[in-house]
Amino acid sequence: TLNKKLIEKSEELKQLSNDLSSANENLIIKDRQKDDFLDSVAHELRTPITAIRSAGEILADDDDIPLDIKREFLNNIITESDRLSEIINDILYLDKLQHGEIALNIHENNIIETYKKALSPILHLIQQKNIHISEVDLLNQYIFEYDEARMIQLFHNILGNALKFTDEQGTIQTKLSEKNDFLIIKVFNTGKNIPEEDLEMIFDKFYQSKNQNIIKPIGSGLGLAISKRLVEAHSGNIKAENSGLGVTFTITLPKKIINNNEVEQ
Repeated sequence: TLNKKLIEKSEELKQLSNDLSSANENLIIKDRQKDDFLDSVAHELRTPITAIRSAGEILADDDDIPLDIKREFLNNIITESDRLSEIINDILYLDKLQHGEIALNIHENNIIETYKKALSPILHLIQQKNIHISEVDLLNQYIFEYDEARMIQLFHNILGNALKFTDEQGTIQTKLSEKNDFLIIKVFNTGKNIPEEDLEMIFDKFYQSKNQNIIKPIGSGLGLAISKRLVEAHSGNIKAENSGLGVTFTITLPKKIINNNEVEQ
């Protein structure tokens, strides 16, 4: 009947209106996220640029600066230039990850050997802080499919993050285990807990905790965001949890990758 058709059409229009409203809200959220991201990028770039400019101006304006002070200013310029380069490179790399422009080179590898390759470059920094490295079940042979270069980068980011937030004489523990067809990697570090409301957001680009007790580390601020995308590219997942006197990052990866060797969008 005509009434029935009108009712059906009315329901269709109502559903379309709801879908349009939902899509509009998502666009507003994405637009806000884009603005927040650009604000964060501007802030992150401004800090090293300001430091470089300040040191340069002091060196240019005063010819009588003692040599040791001059070296200190020059070292600051080099350090901040390196940081600026790291931020820009990470922004570009993350953008490629998010748009599926990074191909994965998948082969069978031994995850223990890959872990050691990632640990080696930062081992001296760990030793400088007298941090104890604990390794659990790393004597077994864990062979599965992954891109070794990307996995080294993932380990480097997670271990580097643990290093930044672990106090002197603290502990970083890496534990591997298998469950069904998945490999489970847990990286624990002693130190301050992450506020519960921050746990889901620490993988966001440039996310900074509002908790004043959390010290913002030096770096690009994109390490965990990149790590999340690298894990997802391997069809896995990553999460952070408070574990007593510290924080545990848990990475779950399948033994066989089911994708087209590209980062999923």
